[in-house]
Amino acid sequence: MRFESEVVTEELLPAIRSVMASRLQEEYGLNQYEIAEILEVTQPAVSQYLSQKRANQRIVKDLKDDPQTGILLNDATDKAAKEENFTEELRQIITTVRDKGIMKKEFKEAERII
Repeated sequence: MRFESEVVTEELLPAIRSVMASRLQEEYGLNQYEIAEILEVTQPAVSQYLSQKRANQRIVKDLKDDPQTGILLNDATDKAAKEENFTEELRQIITTVRDKGIMKKEFKEAERII
């Protein structure tokens, strides 16, 4: 048995972080150490996000292709770059992905806690 929270932690958050790390580097010129501090992960993790080794690239593509999650990712990245809290944007991305069926297979096979 697998819970939704595991899907979010193991599959969705790495994809979100991958998109955000790329944008923080490309659009804001931040280095890996700065990105790591903002995303609260290690520098090696950021390196793997940037080299597309740490996140499922299908999920990354699906996040980027969906207009609503794209806007939310942009908002989260903008707030992160300004060192503002982006927790609400992350919550909205997770809810949107689940409710729109962007990761339908992964969430269908998971037990919902709440």
